[in-house]
Amino acid sequence: MKLWPVVWHGLLSINPVFVYASSSLSTDSVWLVLAVVALCLLPAVVAFLIFVFRVNRRLKAIVMEGQRAALMQQNRSRVLSMIVEQAPLQKVLDTLVEGAEQMDPSASCTVLLLDEQGLLHVASAPHLPEHYNAAIDGIAAGYGVGSCGTAAYLGQRVIVEDVRVHPYWQPYQALVDIAGIRSCWSEPIKNRQGKVLGTFAIYHKEVTTPSERDIQLISESAALAEIVIERSHAIEALKRSEERHRLLADHATDVIWTMDPNGHFTYISPSAEKLTGFSVTELMQQQMQQLVTPDSYAQVKLQMKKAAKALQDGESYPEYVGEVEQVCKDGRRVWSEVKVSGMYDATGAFVGILGVSRDLTERRKIEERMRYMAQHDTLTGLPNRTLFADRLQKALQYAVRHQKALALMLLDLNKFKPVNDTHGHAVGDLLLQQVAERLLQAVRASDTVARIGGDEFIILLPQVDERQHADLVAEKIQHAIALPFDIHGLEIRISCSIGLACYPEDGDTDLLLSKVADQRMYQQKTSAGAVQLHSSDR
Repeated sequence: MKLWPVVWHGLLSINPVFVYASSSLSTDSVWLVLAVVALCLLPAVVAFLIFVFRVNRRLKAIVMEGQRAALMQQNRSRVLSMIVEQAPLQKVLDTLVEGAEQMDPSASCTVLLLDEQGLLHVASAPHLPEHYNAAIDGIAAGYGVGSCGTAAYLGQRVIVEDVRVHPYWQPYQALVDIAGIRSCWSEPIKNRQGKVLGTFAIYHKEVTTPSERDIQLISESAALAEIVIERSHAIEALKRSEERHRLLADHATDVIWTMDPNGHFTYISPSAEKLTGFSVTELMQQQMQQLVTPDSYAQVKLQMKKAAKALQDGESYPEYVGEVEQVCKDGRRVWSEVKVSGMYDATGAFVGILGVSRDLTERRKIEERMRYMAQHDTLTGLPNRTLFADRLQKALQYAVRHQKALALMLLDLNKFKPVNDTHGHAVGDLLLQQVAERLLQAVRASDTVARIGGDEFIILLPQVDERQHADLVAEKIQHAIALPFDIHGLEIRISCSIGLACYPEDGDTDLLLSKVADQRMYQQKTSAGAVQLHSSDR
């Protein structure tokens, strides 16, 4: 069946008046009317096709962003796992660099370490020429010393899009030819005290301007490298300390103690006071139960029972290694690694217990920071996609079990890209940090605000009484973001688009809720763009 007769038939069947009027029209007039109708429908058809194209492109971008986030999380987890396993520094840094290069196959990445004399040394550069690595190894950090030397000297990110024309690289054009590079972006690796430990750099063979994703990659890679380097320094320092002090009684942090078979202390080394605040005399007068938390004492008591049984059965005293939480004099609690073994006299008779306690405070801090890094955004400190997904799943389980409602908001900043283009990524980073602070102020302490990439945020409102409450929160957030931002005296105005989805009416899974929220955010962003365009035309 042809299209025009069908359309004609549909029009006639809808409007009796039109049928009557059309009965008197000639064939040419009929086709003229149909042509006018087609012209009227054409913009709507075109608009629909454009909408479908944009939705498909948006969905494709979401899938790609999810894949990128998953790959970044996989690389980060691999590096953190190697740190826990105390893999060699060179091997861990190579893994970190190769992971970053996976995120951008056109890039070559490097890690340089800064020594106490201010010299940079190549720690990992697997895909740059050996001649280039040899030439820059041992170069002094300083202003104008390429991208990495300048970044290490200033303690700031240095972006050089074309090394052939930038003044920082003019003395090193021969090296540029050797390496075949055209751009170099360098990020200083700094510890918590702000001390520069080295640099993480990304090279390209073409003149290249960094995108938001590139800035995120170089920033997160440098932050992860800091943990790797600091952990390595801590391990090396401990090894040097152990070699220098073979007698543990002289160790600055380890505590040596002995007990008789009845569980009474017979010796405690002076280092115990530094660890717990108690003097040796005070400790000698206490029982084990008084020195550790109840949970740790239950663990110690179980071990002591096993040891007593072994001795009764004529076996050797079983060696034990465990972590216990000690109670300090000022009320603090510190974790210690305790190693226990039996002591025997010249005849082989069991005479007591030898224990060594080692302070785990610094190691615990590093491990806690590693866990934090794996679950939080390095720029804003907000939960990342991984932690947010876990909290959303738990909130959904609670909502299902207790028949409660929850809301999910997807937020995208408007006019953020012009801020980066006009004022630079440093201003953009500060703006994102202030946006994160305003979002936290606009929600409850029980709500979760996460950054999932670029200028996108996602918010979880568990246990909302009704949808109207979520709408009010969304309005509060939009008002907060619309207020001017002050970035070092520079006034910046932006806005945001929010897509809201509620459980259970909009879906009962995280995927369905996220999809609905994303569609509504895109619709709001499209509407806002149309309004702005209309206003500018006027």
